Amino acid sequence: MQTTIEGFTSIPNQNKKSWQDIIRNYGKEQTCIPGSRKINDKLIGMYQNQLKSCFFCFFLFFFTTYICTGQVSKKQLVQINRLIDSININLENNYIFPDKALMIATHLRSQAKKGAYNSFSTDPQKLASQVQADIYSIHRDPHMVVGYNPGWQGHKKGYTGPSEEEARWFAKFVKDNNFMFKKVELLPGNIGYLPFNIFVEHVKDAKPIIASALGFLANSSAIIIDLRENTGGEPEMVSQLESYFFKEKILLNVIINRSNKDTAFYYADPAKTDGLTLSMPMYILTSKKTFSGGEDFSYGMQQAKRATIVGEVTGGGAHPTNPFSVGQGFLVQIPFARSSNPVTKTDWEGTGVIPDVNVDASKALIKAQELIFRERQAMAKTEEEKQKMEYLINALYVNQDLGTLPVDQFDKFVGTYGPLVIYREGNKLFCNISDNISELAHISKNLFVLDGNAQIDFIKNSKGVYSKARLLTSHGGVFEELRK
Repeated sequence: MQTTIEGFTSIPNQNKKSWQDIIRNYGKEQTCIPGSRKINDKLIGMYQNQLKSCFFCFFLFFFTTYICTGQVSKKQLVQINRLIDSININLENNYIFPDKALMIATHLRSQAKKGAYNSFSTDPQKLASQVQADIYSIHRDPHMVVGYNPGWQGHKKGYTGPSEEEARWFAKFVKDNNFMFKKVELLPGNIGYLPFNIFVEHVKDAKPIIASALGFLANSSAIIIDLRENTGGEPEMVSQLESYFFKEKILLNVIINRSNKDTAFYYADPAKTDGLTLSMPMYILTSKKTFSGGEDFSYGMQQAKRATIVGEVTGGGAHPTNPFSVGQGFLVQIPFARSSNPVTKTDWEGTGVIPDVNVDASKALIKAQELIFRERQAMAKTEEEKQKMEYLINALYVNQDLGTLPVDQFDKFVGTYGPLVIYREGNKLFCNISDNISELAHISKNLFVLDGNAQIDFIKNSKGVYSKARLLTSHGGVFEELRK
């Protein structure tokens, strides 16, 4: 039986979060803001100054660029050479890899000289897309994005970030969404499960929520952190969450900043958790969507040998970014820093985080549970405990087997096995025990679910006839009944 707490926190808190990720995940729902037709330009620009401390802002940038399509008259010509020069200057001054910036700048100047952009001078959206494509042809960095948004507040000189009103609205938004912690669950077999999609800002305010979530899972035998939909967030929150899983302070990431010549060190430190430490085996689920902060958490835990990664290779974005205005309504998201893992001395940029167990993202949760049960089964000291783990593994795959037996095969199981009467009606198989009837659910081959607490496995004799039924209980018991 599953135990679930939805939106479990009731602790008062105040926060702003990495809004780029909120918009990505909630933009479709949060399109009606008081006094605004959509997520307006005022809100879009509200945290521009905070981007200097924001680890991942790719998705908001993409979103804001997208919703501004068609805001500029097609009669207004873009000055191509001026735009390309401005892009190149910003890249050469800020991009984390100066040599790559020079290569990109050389290519863009060459393209402009050949007139490759002239046909887009009246269509800024297509021009932005073409420039970005040309950049990627030289060096592909998923965090580097060229966009067009003339309404972005960052274009204005003297812009200092969000107003108090905007900050209050955003703090309320994050609080109302429980700092993006939506659910914590205890799965069968005492496995803790925490899906987590965004690493928000203001760790101090979010700590009571984190403690509530992880405290609920503190007695689980293993824990699964689901980052398959996690698109990034703040490195401080990444570090905070990591801290609950180590008994001693450990360096997990270093961020080297070219813009301000600074280097930041991020430790998992149990001193930050108010005494809550989780030592059980840990599994992290990933997908192609897992990006930036989600990758930071996964990579750091993997390289520290603290977690097993199950799922798909992640998106491959390890570079913190800032948006830079390049004039005429255009802006470029430029990675100004890079991560360096203390073990590998590199990061996951371009390669993604490689899972320890590679499986389709849709099957990752079941696979992680199976791995946990297999490990317990291998360590079990009694036959009963081994059978209990086998029961839990079987239960994961009810109706999952693509080789489901055809209906006519069911007839081979029909018969009386001690007090069990097995019969077929149409395309379904049933079991009658003292007038208590249960429909059998197929797991695989000759194995079925009898009810919520038992499974039945039909066993063949030397002649190939199903001559007995083996009953497996949820407590690890095994019983056999001969066919009459």
